[in-house]
Amino acid sequence: MIRQKSIRLGDILDACIPENSTLGKGLLGARIKDAYSQTVGSSAAAATMNVTYKDGTLRCKISSSVYRMHLAANKDEIMKSINALLGKEQVKSIIFT
Repeated sequence: MIRQKSIRLGDILDACIPENSTLGKGLLGARIKDAYSQTVGSSAAAATMNVTYKDGTLRCKISSSVYRMHLAANKDEIMKSINALLGKEQVKSIIFT
C-alpha cells in the first residue's frame, strides 16, 4: 500500500464549509476562542468569563480588573498573535470589559 500525503481535518472542513454559513461562523468563533486562550495563557484565560466574536470584533469579559488592565495594555500583541494562529486577519479589534 502506498501512503499518500495526509490532509488535516481542519483543512477539509475549511474547504467544505463556507465561511459565511452559520456553521462556518460557529467554527470560526470556536477557533478564535481557542486561539485567545493559547495567546493569553491559562491564568488570564481562567479570569476570562466570556469570549464572543462578531464582525471582526472580539469581546472579552474579564472577572479581574488587574487582568483586564494588563490585557488591555497588550491588546495589539494579543490581536497579532491570534491572527497569526488563525492564518489570516480575522480579529480587527478587541474589547475588554
